[in-house]
Amino acid sequence: HNLQVSAALAQDGIYTRSLSQELGIKTSCEMYSALAWVPKGVAKAVPEVAGPTEEEIAYLNERAENGEASGSEEEWEEVMDEGASNRSKALKAAAALGRTPTDEVDELDELDMAHYDDDDEGVHLFAPSEMAFKNNKDDPYLQGNDEDSEEEVEDFTIRSTDLLLLAARTEDDVSHLEVWVFEEESDDGPANMYVHHDLMLPAFPLSVAWLDCYPDPTRAQEHGNFVAISTFMPEIEIWNLDVLDAVEPAGLLGGYDAASSDVSEVQASGTGKKKKKKSKAPQPTLKSGSHSDAVLSLSWNSTFRNVLASASADMTVKVWDVAQQTCQHTLTHHTNKVQAVAWNPVEASVMLTGGFDKSAHLLDVRNPGATVAVSVSADVECLAWDPHTPTQFLVSTEDGMVVCHDARLLSQGGASKSVVYQLAAHEKATCAMSFNHLAPQLLATASTDKTVKLWDTSGGQPTCLARENVKVGAIFAMGFAKDNPFLLATGGSKGDVSVWDTLTNAAIYKKFGHLAGRAPSSLGTGMISGNNDKDEA
Repeated sequence: HNLQVSAALAQDGIYTRSLSQELGIKTSCEMYSALAWVPKGVAKAVPEVAGPTEEEIAYLNERAENGEASGSEEEWEEVMDEGASNRSKALKAAAALGRTPTDEVDELDELDMAHYDDDDEGVHLFAPSEMAFKNNKDDPYLQGNDEDSEEEVEDFTIRSTDLLLLAARTEDDVSHLEVWVFEEESDDGPANMYVHHDLMLPAFPLSVAWLDCYPDPTRAQEHGNFVAISTFMPEIEIWNLDVLDAVEPAGLLGGYDAASSDVSEVQASGTGKKKKKKSKAPQPTLKSGSHSDAVLSLSWNSTFRNVLASASADMTVKVWDVAQQTCQHTLTHHTNKVQAVAWNPVEASVMLTGGFDKSAHLLDVRNPGATVAVSVSADVECLAWDPHTPTQFLVSTEDGMVVCHDARLLSQGGASKSVVYQLAAHEKATCAMSFNHLAPQLLATASTDKTVKLWDTSGGQPTCLARENVKVGAIFAMGFAKDNPFLLATGGSKGDVSVWDTLTNAAIYKKFGHLAGRAPSSLGTGMISGNNDKDEA
């Protein structure tokens, strides 16, 4: 259940990349548990490279003051190799765009390397000789790699036309957030996708939500490029997607108070002298306002940009001020784990929640005590508001059912009179739903039964237009892209992330093609699977 948060479909036009295929290895356990599209044009063309943290600098200074060795050759190699590739690519990309890598220049100026040998009279290392060349191109022993460098710069540079997809991946017991670049089909070639960079996560990821608010009160009015990530930990991490090789998030909502109890100390407690009786290890202290269990779902409020909602296995829903990194409201109307939360796209203070108590609740956070409940047939899996009819919302459940309610009728006449339509969407849990932001009445659903379905919900009588097994295994996450609305991303238990051009389906193109303003993918059937070689894709 904790995996099943948000998902969407794919088929005939699927652009799929299996990490195991790219690396040429087999993995025993790999899956994608959460996805989110990044709005086009918000990412920096050349991401910054993170410098050392204050803690790292303090640690190195302390070792230097104590006269300790700076580390073995292997340690230095590990440190220097960490991020060296990204740094090199970033500098090349900056140079290609005509930008000056000011940080690097300032650091060199501070070291005054130009006068390094002034005191060593008569000593000239690598003095000019016939064996030296002013230009590497003139040196016959240096093989030119300009073509490779240009290709690296091109791949590393994020263009304004690129689509970015965030995908939370777990391989065995290691979790990452991957930032995928999806290049749309153009005159230069067919559609293509690749991992631009990734972030290491502390635990299994359950939900991701893109947001543009800085987790800093002094920069709350600025617009950035961030992602909120929830895991089995009680904290929510906020990462800056425009910074590479960062070792810690830009912000943290809730979680353990490191000052009062260090996790490593807690784990180490109980060792040492042998005791007659076992004593419980001291538990780390939670920050004020923090969740106390896994955070299962996140929803960013695009109107009030500093507001993020979270749903947790601790049976609460919390409303956070991202800029201040504080909890503003804690809602306790559910009696079991809360699986999903979603803000209304128009009424910014209206929230929808759903949980394992087989109920969904509609409420206004300005009056959080007054909620309207809807009973459902099984545990809630996910929620979705209709962007074209924002008074209507969908609730999907573990038994595969999808029910549409009208919030106005719900508040007036109760749940029995508010149902607009209902359908048995899948044979197993309907884990994800996504409305197309351009085409009214086009709904996508996905399930652990390994299929995605596209529905025409016109007239309150849903009709299935397409059903596909997208070959990513049990589907845990999916979503339509707002900037190219007929592209649908999916992720699942087979360790694949996929993008499907739904216009390649004849029924979809016939019904909604006039809204697209473009033709379907020209790649044959439009499908690229994880079994395809990367070059062929």
